[in-house]
Amino acid sequence: MIIFDMDGVLVDVSGSYREVTRLSVVHYLRFVTGVKNLRDDFISLNDVSAIKKNGGLNNDWDLTYTIINTLLFSLFHEHNKHLNNDFLALRAIKKDDELFHAVGELRDKCDPAILESRLNRMSQTQKMSVSGFYFQIKEQTREHSPFLINHGDVNTGNLAKRIFQEIYLGNGMFQKIYGVDPLFYQGEGYINREALIPSPSLLKRLAARTTLTVATGRPGVEACHSLRQFNIMDMFSAVVTEDDVVQAEKNEGKSLRKPHPFIINLCMQRCGCKKTGGVFYIGDMPDDMVASISAGITPVGFVNDRSNESNDEKLQHRALLIEKGAREVFGNFKELESYLKDEFNA
Repeated sequence: MIIFDMDGVLVDVSGSYREVTRLSVVHYLRFVTGVKNLRDDFISLNDVSAIKKNGGLNNDWDLTYTIINTLLFSLFHEHNKHLNNDFLALRAIKKDDELFHAVGELRDKCDPAILESRLNRMSQTQKMSVSGFYFQIKEQTREHSPFLINHGDVNTGNLAKRIFQEIYLGNGMFQKIYGVDPLFYQGEGYINREALIPSPSLLKRLAARTTLTVATGRPGVEACHSLRQFNIMDMFSAVVTEDDVVQAEKNEGKSLRKPHPFIINLCMQRCGCKKTGGVFYIGDMPDDMVASISAGITPVGFVNDRSNESNDEKLQHRALLIEKGAREVFGNFKELESYLKDEFNA
């Protein structure tokens, strides 16, 4: 049995999720906190990738919130303390449009000068990047910034998630899923910029040999949209998503996100697989390797040869996956297919 992570393994998301995380940080700082003269390039895709690889942020919403929180709490909070209680009071508003209107009334009272100055300098010098800043002070910013509004879901008062979903889904798909017009972004969804990494014919060969499943942190509607778009949905016997995790967390009252092995165990359960021998999880993040080991199955790393990472970054990425327990790390599906054939024939 093969269990695939989706993002970075089956689907190249460098132009979608990673870019949406980057843009969501920029949009939030501009439209919610009022940093109007912020350069688009103050945060790079390399910043996003480096912070995600550090572990514990497998969900891209959580990744986005963490980056925003670090910047707000470290560079903004101290200079706007007089508005802390006013912003905290906004969390009682559960309609996004009303919340955004209320934010607008407070935004003009904020002083974004320090934040704006520091972030624009980050885009002009190699001495300090957003990721470098994050690693330097992350232990000091575990508290929730009053200026980060990320409670609940879209349509219930989470402006950070609202921005992310609008950019990722695009106007039409966002309206279809959430039943409201976008507030921040009216363009085409970045979900349409994704590309399939393995060929459908290769996946078909693997499916003829063993059971294929997907265990992903994506919401169900987004995961199934991409699998159908690439015409590979029927090749997978089970698809476990963020929806399954959220429901189980409500029932059990604790976090079940990777590196917890919940989604791997649920994939096996849905396929009636009771033995861990001969089961492989293919992932690209440290948490994927840790979750595999916790589930008692074989962790296999994947670092896409065709990604935009430099050769040094790919080598570091591979080393990190091996450090976290990867049995092997592959850069393309031809090599991966050959390895799996040998393992199944052993």
